[in-house]
Amino acid sequence: MEAPRLSSAESLLRKEYKQPSKDPWAAPYGGLSSYFWQKYGLRSSPRPLEVPATAQPLFDADFLNAQNIQPGVPSSSDVVVVGGGIHSLIYAIHLRLRSQSLFASDPTLHVPSITVLERLPSPGYKIGESTLTTFGVWLRSVGISTSVLWRLFGAKDGLAFYYLPPDGSWDGVTSFCANGPSGDFVATLQIERKISELLLTLYAQRLGVKVLHGTGVDVPGTPISSDPVLPRLAKVRETSRSSDPDKPISSSAVPPSNLEASPCRTEPKAGHVKLTNGVDIQTKLLVDATGRFRRFASKKSKSERFEGFNTDSFWAYFEMTGDESDLPFDNYESCHTNHICIAEGWAWLIRLPTWEGSSIPNLTAMINYLLDLNQANTPSDSYPSMEEVAQRFNCKVRWVTSIGFALRSDVVYPSSEELQRYGGCEAERKFNWITSKYPRMQAYMDRHRLVKDLYGTNSTWFIRKQLTYSTPILSGIANKTGDDGDGMAWAAIGDAAGFTNPLYSPGINCNMATSVFLAEKTPYLLSRGRLEKEKTLDQYNKFCSERVANLNRMNKYNYVLMQSPRTGPLGPLWQYMSGTGNALWRRSSEFVSVDRVAEFVTTWEWGSQHPEYTMFAKEVIRLLGNRLDDGPPEEARVEEVLQLSEEMMARAKQSGKYINRWAGLFSWYDDELRFNASKKGRDKLAVRCEGCGNWRILTGVSTRCCTCGIVCKEVDIVRYEDA
Repeated sequence: MEAPRLSSAESLLRKEYKQPSKDPWAAPYGGLSSYFWQKYGLRSSPRPLEVPATAQPLFDADFLNAQNIQPGVPSSSDVVVVGGGIHSLIYAIHLRLRSQSLFASDPTLHVPSITVLERLPSPGYKIGESTLTTFGVWLRSVGISTSVLWRLFGAKDGLAFYYLPPDGSWDGVTSFCANGPSGDFVATLQIERKISELLLTLYAQRLGVKVLHGTGVDVPGTPISSDPVLPRLAKVRETSRSSDPDKPISSSAVPPSNLEASPCRTEPKAGHVKLTNGVDIQTKLLVDATGRFRRFASKKSKSERFEGFNTDSFWAYFEMTGDESDLPFDNYESCHTNHICIAEGWAWLIRLPTWEGSSIPNLTAMINYLLDLNQANTPSDSYPSMEEVAQRFNCKVRWVTSIGFALRSDVVYPSSEELQRYGGCEAERKFNWITSKYPRMQAYMDRHRLVKDLYGTNSTWFIRKQLTYSTPILSGIANKTGDDGDGMAWAAIGDAAGFTNPLYSPGINCNMATSVFLAEKTPYLLSRGRLEKEKTLDQYNKFCSERVANLNRMNKYNYVLMQSPRTGPLGPLWQYMSGTGNALWRRSSEFVSVDRVAEFVTTWEWGSQHPEYTMFAKEVIRLLGNRLDDGPPEEARVEEVLQLSEEMMARAKQSGKYINRWAGLFSWYDDELRFNASKKGRDKLAVRCEGCGNWRILTGVSTRCCTCGIVCKEVDIVRYEDA
């Protein structure tokens, strides 16, 4: 069937879509109301929507920096963020929008100037990643619609897990499958990180954030020498977390009451950030968003490892041959984030579009075009498809599958001589060796062809070791002049604050809480006296350290359960019960606004902080937490874990704290979380396109495939009980 003709960009931008709702925030599917844009002053793209020539004399950094409202490096900026990755941009966008809202109610605060400094000439993070509901709610809250996202990234519908027997036998596989959020709420995605960072860069620049690429920071020349904020403030500190894990952040983690005006309030003294070209930027707050390198946080403390095993990861990109319907895993759908779980760890299988090979000017023009449609509240079906917009702006897009393992550090590998026959480098050798141990995984890989040097020379295989770490000291005050003096505050966010493992995708979806939490606190850090700043930073330290510890326990709990296909599914079962059954999650639709989204994203840790989950996880780690070279767990231990899960889950359900439409969310489980081997169905949220075969997320409104643009028959979400 022929797709409907697209309106021109100019007519789309002129057209106004009126809302019948009295709610000023109400908008059609995939858009936001004009009230949002008027309130936050978002500007359109800075130049006409024209496709630039493919060969431009401008460097990428110059081109991207020209998108800023004001040119050049500022001599001063209230906030300077070092690092231009996704957590940096989440922080900057959230701070910009939230501070405007706070200023309206508290004129003693002001809307700070924000400068983001990135050493690379353009976004270059070379990892695909899955996003979850938290990130989707935040994106919608700051004004980026699903219509934009589904033209740039892969559509995602939930998580699937396959647990393979440790002896590698073909039979005996168990599985677990859960839906994501419905398409009429928010989008979850399979993203190419560099494109997500480019999207957020351009969006931040539209909001008035200055983002400078190709701008290095002289880390040794930028001092943060000071005493760290430590628990010496216990008498004056207010706790950063409520004893009730479901209590909103507005009354616990970011309470206005603990930031009331103080008679000792003084104007903070600005410090400086020195650039590698010798230029200084005066600032009141330096934010370390340099990822695992922790350029500033490492000055104050070395990263710390947790007791027990760590994890190492190696991965590459592949293209599938044939159709996914006959891959060797039952009910396999590439719109899931698929996890192949083995005794040694797990593998991710993530199918996503890559835009590699497209020029930065062309990508910038394309994304600005989509953001202009977004600002005009354009209905989803009036957007060009991914393929159409790529062609219009001379961009290249292709679908690849990111496949990688995250294995325990106590895996016993063959000798180096024996490993050499599995490939040409360490990552390839370990990947092929572990694959060869499991015939199902080998059969899956036999259907995939390696993509060589996707991101340039020597970018075929990737490896990263010792993934898990924490940062003991996350913030402080530099340039101290005395006990009562003020100085430049600093704080680390994102991966600079710690990381655990890619399992359940906490990299963006949980770690973004550090960026949002600090953004909520920043207006007060910039306007309060030293004592209040110390209290706030101490609160931030505690918030981050507790989250990393909880996520590390969650990681180990899931890993030890993977040693047996019988216990494996208990991992996601408890994860979802605690993470999506709690009261806050059930109210997630209430938090879709700049003023409330922090309450949601900063109090969600996949349920790993809730007492029922914590108690069970600790018992599982105690019972199954042996070293791999001790062999598989005894059957008696497996039975004990299964029995313990049944008993403790019954008590958790009886408490009434964890409620959801479980039969609609899961395959194999009913609304009472009872396993039923014959129950394959769940809510139908996604279907394959009748034209291109890619997965479409159903919305009840949009009829066109976001990938190829054809009009499809299936539109409506089908609830399990209505099927």
